[in-house]
Amino acid sequence: MMDRPAPKPPKTASDTTRGHLRVVPPMPSPSEDGALQTMNLGAFDLELGGHIDDVTLAYRTWGTLNPEGTNAVIVLHALTGDSLASGPGGWWEPVVGTARPIDTDASFVICVNVLGGCSGSTGPASINPATGRPWAMTFPLVTIGDIVATQRRLVERLGVTKLIAVGGSIGGFQALEWATRNGDLVRGALAIAAGGSLSALGIATHSEIGRRAIMADPAWQNGEYHEARTFPTSGLAIARMAAMTTYHSRESLGSRFGRSTASRPVLYPAFGPTFDVEGYLHYHGEALVRRFDPNSYLYLTRAMDLYDVARDGGADHWLGRISSPILLAGISSDWLFAPEEIRTLRDHLRYLGRDVTYAEIESPNGHDAFLKDWDQLNPLIESFIARIERNAAGEAMCTGHGSPP
Repeated sequence: MMDRPAPKPPKTASDTTRGHLRVVPPMPSPSEDGALQTMNLGAFDLELGGHIDDVTLAYRTWGTLNPEGTNAVIVLHALTGDSLASGPGGWWEPVVGTARPIDTDASFVICVNVLGGCSGSTGPASINPATGRPWAMTFPLVTIGDIVATQRRLVERLGVTKLIAVGGSIGGFQALEWATRNGDLVRGALAIAAGGSLSALGIATHSEIGRRAIMADPAWQNGEYHEARTFPTSGLAIARMAAMTTYHSRESLGSRFGRSTASRPVLYPAFGPTFDVEGYLHYHGEALVRRFDPNSYLYLTRAMDLYDVARDGGADHWLGRISSPILLAGISSDWLFAPEEIRTLRDHLRYLGRDVTYAEIESPNGHDAFLKDWDQLNPLIESFIARIERNAAGEAMCTGHGSPP
């Protein structure tokens, strides 16, 4: 069967996507693609010694799983993202869908709200069955390994036997975790804007400043704000503002805002905000407050900080276990995950004889390019998946399980 011509990639996000914000469309019925579903997975022992008696994950699927269970693609969302990857309002709507690079007509696509989050999966805001109260800060620490372990149990219960793992940022960490520690299920992995760990600069600027802003808010109440009927609005908004600066580059902020004066409402006319970039940060901070749980922000940024592909055995051991093709994609202006860090990971994989490809998105948009630069991102994803499918077709022919096109 000949490869289909690649669809012309859209240059911008859909009308319902605006960078990190989106208008969520009406919920489809459970029988439709993209319906939000939940699965109870039972008890989990966690990587750092914690335990959860009853884990629930919320997820969405698109497309149909083939009888062999081998045509699955798991799309792995970023820090404050969720499972709405495709369709109107989807955060990766230009990438996932009919005739898109991740083609829902050909693949069974899964996107799971991560463990520790706040979009339907078990997290700090969930009720602890032992107490009848929200877990809050008694929730056990979770890792990227735990997040992927729960995803694995879910996809296996859905009948998946093989999958391609694709994600950006913390989703890229998850793709690496799939490839290194769950390789028996992985046909290929694509990690975008993610290296083998987060740098000290990333831990400081992206994570710790934000966490301290939340915890310093009097309304945080040591994490018990649900019980206290308060909400650390200011702390979470400031955390988001700090993180937003790490998602941009000097060039992207300069070209978009420069020193333009504020175009949004001014909080204090005598003082400001004075500059448009300040209003932009305030806007995004306030937007996150309306849709995200502060304790989840603490836990997921900590999981991001703790991730190290080389943990518990060393890089040679774990990277050497990758048995499928892997594509690492850097972004030229990204300083949260600098391209040179990702190229170092590529070089290590090459040294170990792994099937690794590196691509670099040339963009001024910084870390956020994986949510914006569709004209470069889409061909990378499409060609990688096409290569995996060609490999599978060739293997089937060699083993006598396939037929000529």
